[in-house]
Amino acid sequence: MKKVLYITILAITLTACNLTDSIDQDPPNNLVPENVVTNEDDAKALLNGAYSQIISYTNSSYYMYSEIIPSALIGSMTINSSSDEEIFDNDILAENATVRNFWSIFYSVIDAANNTIANTEKLSNDLITPEAKKEIIGEAHFLRAMATFDALRYFGQFYDSSSNLGVILRTEPVNFVTRSIKRSSVQESYSQILSDLDYAISNAPDFTVSYRGSKTAAKALKARVLLYNGQYNEAANIADQVINEGTTSLETNFSDVFDKGYNASENILVTFRDSESDNDENNRKRFYAGRVADGWFTDLMENDPRKEASYSGTTVLKTNNENSFRPTFFIRLAEMYLIKAEGISRSTGDVEAAKIPLNKIIERASADLSTATSIEELNDDIFNQYIKEMAYENGSDWFAALRFEKAMDLKPSITSVDQYILPIPTTEIEGNEFLTLADQNPGYE
Repeated sequence: MKKVLYITILAITLTACNLTDSIDQDPPNNLVPENVVTNEDDAKALLNGAYSQIISYTNSSYYMYSEIIPSALIGSMTINSSSDEEIFDNDILAENATVRNFWSIFYSVIDAANNTIANTEKLSNDLITPEAKKEIIGEAHFLRAMATFDALRYFGQFYDSSSNLGVILRTEPVNFVTRSIKRSSVQESYSQILSDLDYAISNAPDFTVSYRGSKTAAKALKARVLLYNGQYNEAANIADQVINEGTTSLETNFSDVFDKGYNASENILVTFRDSESDNDENNRKRFYAGRVADGWFTDLMENDPRKEASYSGTTVLKTNNENSFRPTFFIRLAEMYLIKAEGISRSTGDVEAAKIPLNKIIERASADLSTATSIEELNDDIFNQYIKEMAYENGSDWFAALRFEKAMDLKPSITSVDQYILPIPTTEIEGNEFLTLADQNPGYE
């Protein structure tokens, strides 16, 4: 609890430092990381500042909109503001404020991680212990990988490794010299993300709590990244490592995951919330704008035992659970079982082998086990379990619909693959000398 309090205090301190935002055109003031990082405590404060971008009490763009935006895109959730109606209608303008803030928060986390890496590396061994230095830098690499991957899967053609439309890769702090960077290809983006994750797997701290980056979290995220990148066998193998390493375990009951929040045994990465942080000023989920959308999602969930813990009427329960102070679930162990099943299905096509991890999740839910006898039936079962098990969690429903080619069937307003990704914000194009309108994503001219 002291560590969490320390994070909160230092997050406020870092905000005062006014680090240059990746698309902010205003000059930075004189209170910059180089002036304040002089010892181990300062380095930890800078790392905590990266987390503050994700759980900020002044900005919900990461922890809340990573649930709302993807669920609105696929139609499992509705939202009720004018700019967000564009998202639900899959008819988004490049000037959309919500999308701009979504892009910006990813790069704010990346910049904070880059400042942590750069300034911690400068500290000599008489100012920081070698172990602390290694772990702080390793944890920062994990956060940079997570935010870069989120930028890629929302704003780049992540589904096509041959595409030139990746994202802007930032690996050093933003300043007047480094601010403008050209767009990288999809495969270059994946390579950078996987490089950061490999570094974190070797150097980040061991898993101790679910609200900090760790070696386990880096492995779990690597499994997800490999799956999206089409490296299916490798994804299944890494997911299996996470399942069997013993640092986390499935809760006995599905509902326990959400009732226990960050204390649930299967949570690998989740935001920290407690009675002190769950207040009007510190958690915008108290005013959650998302509502369950009636249609294909509710039809699929109708007879599933997980429905009761997932939503009630139009109220989303699992990610807005008052008993556990409304955390955001970024990675949990259940996903590793589904990634293992999907990875086996897409690589070896062994139906019976893939059903073993798949049925582990279904069995925990006390639902009917998969009886698939073909790849087509198996993939339908895997997709359905992503929805039933992980709807509203970090884009799981939206990206499963894309990978399994279900999106256009589920939602009539999705008529083109151009709608699979969001537009690069106009502010980024105007403020980056290496970008022009020709670098905008297709369909958003």
